[in-house]
Amino acid sequence: MKIGVIGRTNVGKSTFFKALTLENIKIEDRPFTTIEPNRGIAYVTVKCPESEFGKKCSPHNAPCKHGTRFVPLEMIDVAGLVENAHEGRGLGNKFLSDAMEADGLIEVVDASGTTDSEGMHTSNYEPLNDVKMVKNELVLWISSLIKETKLRSGDDISIQVSKKLSGVKIGYDCIKEKISEFDIKTLDNDDTLEKLSNSIIASEKPILIAANKMDLDKNFGANLENIKKNSDYECIPCSAEAELALKEAEKNGFIDYFGNSVEIKGELNEYQKGAMDVLKHILNRFGTTGVQEALNSLVFDVMKAKVVFTVEDENKMSDKRGNVLPDAYIVPKDANPKDVASIVHTEIAKRYKGAIDCRTGLKIKNDEPVKNGQIIKILV
Repeated sequence: MKIGVIGRTNVGKSTFFKALTLENIKIEDRPFTTIEPNRGIAYVTVKCPESEFGKKCSPHNAPCKHGTRFVPLEMIDVAGLVENAHEGRGLGNKFLSDAMEADGLIEVVDASGTTDSEGMHTSNYEPLNDVKMVKNELVLWISSLIKETKLRSGDDISIQVSKKLSGVKIGYDCIKEKISEFDIKTLDNDDTLEKLSNSIIASEKPILIAANKMDLDKNFGANLENIKKNSDYECIPCSAEAELALKEAEKNGFIDYFGNSVEIKGELNEYQKGAMDVLKHILNRFGTTGVQEALNSLVFDVMKAKVVFTVEDENKMSDKRGNVLPDAYIVPKDANPKDVASIVHTEIAKRYKGAIDCRTGLKIKNDEPVKNGQIIKILV
């Protein structure tokens, strides 16, 4: 699974991305710092089943801390978007093409209203404008691609549109369903194509709003409520800068940071103590920085994805080396056991013969979606 971080320029996208991945990327307080997309690994968090079996897990691909598993996924942070990007303004089509690599999108918005439409410092800006603009640019770009589809007499519209959109990871089944839903016979009606594009994006590229800079401005609360009231998206308040500061402090050995708990591990100088007091104030006030919650909410609440644990020995809940609950994978909401096998390894998928639910010992139907938190043994 791949998650994209999108938004207007200079609203904290790269800070948000770095807070989740700790990749060494350029972060500057100016528009268009990001040109080529940044890429890295982030983690969603789920409860580890280890306590259920009274065994300590031996993680391989998904680390465990205080009974919480950190399950990896890919992230991409794309260049900032400006109005009329679908016509090539700013980084235009490059932004849109990069964003479409992702299975789901987190749109970072400066909900404090202190960044304007060109990425410059201001006050009292309406962040809902950014939400509407990004949606509009995505819709108009997909519409323009669909409109470029070449049709000859007798062509199946769904097949031809699917070919046109294959490069942006939009599946044929979705296109066929939506074209039937809107009863599309031709591709020359702009209004209809925009409605089609909007529906396709909602289905294939779900979006969550990360309302950033929650600690900076008195207008934040009102701006947040306005976004929630006037958009169709799940919206999570956050402070990417606070999360990054905490993660960097932990990385450098100054603190132990988990959830909303911060434990000082060594001597801090006066500057560091002051900074830590500010960060603790944010956690005490809001309970969280919101960054991890935004990623978890997109993956589990919006996209309805699941985490599945795989083992080779259903009795010991281990791999063949005795490692307990070694691997955990994020899978799409409708994934069946063979889909899980494909995610684990292509060779395992080729030799797939079935799967067992390790809690019940019963074989899972091949066409039955796996369950969130399920522990399975793949038979090969």
